[in-house]
Amino acid sequence: MERVSLLRRPAKPHPVFRPLAVAEVEPVAEHAVSIGFDVSEMPGFLDYRAGQYVTLRALVGDEDVRQSYSIWVPPSRARREGVIRVAAAAVQGGRMSPWLANEVGVGEVMGVLPPLGEFVLDEVAGPRHHVGVVGGSGITPVLAIAAAALEQDPGSTVDLVVANRTRESTVLGNQLAELAEASGGRLRVEHVLSRERVPSVRHGRIDPLVIRDVLRDVGGLEGVDDWWLCGPEGLISDAEAWLGGEGVGADHIHRERFTSTGPIDPRKR
Repeated sequence: MERVSLLRRPAKPHPVFRPLAVAEVEPVAEHAVSIGFDVSEMPGFLDYRAGQYVTLRALVGDEDVRQSYSIWVPPSRARREGVIRVAAAAVQGGRMSPWLANEVGVGEVMGVLPPLGEFVLDEVAGPRHHVGVVGGSGITPVLAIAAAALEQDPGSTVDLVVANRTRESTVLGNQLAELAEASGGRLRVEHVLSRERVPSVRHGRIDPLVIRDVLRDVGGLEGVDDWWLCGPEGLISDAEAWLGGEGVGADHIHRERFTSTGPIDPRKR
């Protein structure tokens, strides 16, 4: 009789792609869409944490393409509606995003892996102040994190500094505005546009002065419990270096880099 070591942990089942049909496609910015999958009968897709992503697999042209996209709705909403939603903005030269943004319709079947990722909101008791510094599609996981953080404790607050080129290119801008309005002032959003001048909206790029100004009325850097950095590598690296120089501990800084191939988990680089 073969002996089995009691110290050996059972191997976790390897995640597999499940064929899911697109249930909805909604525009969320210029050349960007939200794609929803009905997973009401698939608990493995609903048991996720705010900030995680799914990997999509599809035949685009003659190429088998796999790419990751963050879920922008908090777990509570996904469980309530039975739908997970990802956002995709067409990237010039991208392998999947132009197809998703311009061609995919309801009924399209794709392979989808269950949610993964370590850029997530932890379950922590008590009120917390969260600050997000995001660029472009980087708002996708941070929107889910912000919504979940506001649900976590009635005393929690969120400040987001969001960089985009123009108002039309602001991914999930309407959804972000709706969440801010429903928050009763607990979510504040500061938009920064680099290629469009709009009255009462900051023009240029995110820098330390912008972040300090946003936090001036809420206790400054010392009053922030968690920082969420998500977007292009330059933005994330600059913000992280500045926070480190200001004495913010690494355990308070969460980061995820976005590229043309989707979110990149910093712990797996």
